[in-house]
Amino acid sequence: MSTLVTRNHAIIEAWVSAGARVLDLGCGDGTLLDSLMRKKHVNGLGVEIDQEKIISCLRKGICVHQTDIDQGLSNLDDMSFDYVVLNATLQVIHKPYRVMEEMLRVGRFAIISISNFGYLQNRMRILAHGRMSEHIRFGLEWHDTPAIRFVSVTEFMRSLGHMGIAVTDARYFLPLGMTSVDPPLKDLLVKEAIFRLRRD
Repeated sequence: MSTLVTRNHAIIEAWVSAGARVLDLGCGDGTLLDSLMRKKHVNGLGVEIDQEKIISCLRKGICVHQTDIDQGLSNLDDMSFDYVVLNATLQVIHKPYRVMEEMLRVGRFAIISISNFGYLQNRMRILAHGRMSEHIRFGLEWHDTPAIRFVSVTEFMRSLGHMGIAVTDARYFLPLGMTSVDPPLKDLLVKEAIFRLRRD
């Protein structure tokens, strides 16, 4: 499990209210939902496409639905969840706008994390070595990575504005393990970020 995924769990747990209805898109092996169910007594549902990860969820007693997130959430009713989570998954989504629209159709809040492609170290690596950081590509080479979306913090927030989506809370991860709620020069200094969103 990547650093981004595990580090975000504590923040998500703090944001999610006890007893809430939570939909976790790209839930992986169900680690987040398992923790939320134990600590916050949430009513959780996972969405995952990988068969082995689905089996891991089922072993944890987690309800999980096998589907491709890009196909939408048409089988779910409007406002049927309090929180819809997309943690460390946006980079592999083919239709991010559609997915974000669907998240805020079926849920009151959306929680989305991103890796900042504009981060200074990524820019320096391209200048010095002529290649992207493997971190941005999930530790894989360009031809093996599932990552297809490389977005900066400014681009992401601009898209939210165009879509009529408001940021209700955010955390920005800086070098040396530091975290900030509103750092300067976000595109240069922020490595990763996580946002809690709602309809504006």
